Amino acid sequence: MWLVGLGRDAFTQAVADPDVLAATPEVQALVGRPRDVWNDDWPGWESLDCVAMEAYGILAGVDDECGESFYEAVDAEKGDGGGTSGPLGEQWDVRREDEAARKLPRLRVMFPLR
Repeated sequence: MWLVGLGRDAFTQAVADPDVLAATPEVQALVGRPRDVWNDDWPGWESLDCVAMEAYGILAGVDDECGESFYEAVDAEKGDGGGTSGPLGEQWDVRREDEAARKLPRLRVMFPLR
């Protein structure tokens, strides 16, 4: 959600190369800080959770706090379920040091696994 909130250009760039996130101020604010104290500065992931649901409610004229009508519309848009629910492209394990070093060199330096 946070990444979508950065806008189309940032999202498109991060999809093409996730390592570009190393340049975002929100990610840079976490560098060198212990992970157990990130809560105060962690990018606002949850703050965007309901944006699509609220926008749908306004446009469709639906007052539905639980979002049932939104999720019904999303399911209807998916159609017969022939699409994929997982990520596309090469699969790799971000927890493996060698793969992280190869795929995310800047982020790996900023946030070593050990």
